[in-house]
Amino acid sequence: MEEQTAHLPRRSLFESINEVLCYLRGYLTSMKFEKRALISSHGRTKIIRNNGVITVGDRTRIWPEVKLSCVGSSPSQNARIKIGERCSVGDYTQIHSGGLVEIGDYVLISWNVNILGTDYHASGGGDIKSSFVKIEDHVWIGCNAVILKGVTVGRGAIIGAGAVVTKDVPPYTLAAGNPAKNIKEVQSWNGK
Repeated sequence: MEEQTAHLPRRSLFESINEVLCYLRGYLTSMKFEKRALISSHGRTKIIRNNGVITVGDRTRIWPEVKLSCVGSSPSQNARIKIGERCSVGDYTQIHSGGLVEIGDYVLISWNVNILGTDYHASGGGDIKSSFVKIEDHVWIGCNAVILKGVTVGRGAIIGAGAVVTKDVPPYTLAAGNPAKNIKEVQSWNGK
């Protein structure tokens, strides 16, 4: 009887070289952050820091044309963007912080998502108001979603495509719509 062995698909030389280049680009990108991290960058990342600090955790993937804008009101009031480990930040996503935007570990952010911890303007010419945004671990955010300042998205939540999140989303909840409403309880996309 012949012994059968399972063969894993082999990576092509091109795939291997491309992965190395993504990590090299990620290393160069991480030089603009508070500390260097082992990240994978798959294209151009626009980084704006003015009185701001950006931290990205190891094994996070940043896809093309992501914008990280971290603008504090003064040197004594730094803005912060903190992205956890093993996250994926999709193409053309923008994260704007005037206070603190904190993203946990294992968060999937789809393409064209806007996370707004500040809106850069005030109605009637008043002072600009910035606030926090907190996205806990294991959250999945669908494409074209908008998450506004002052919002916490609970662990394991799923934000539907095109949702505009104006209020807190409890853990393990599907939120969708404009404005987003809590639709139902869900299991985490990657298990509890």
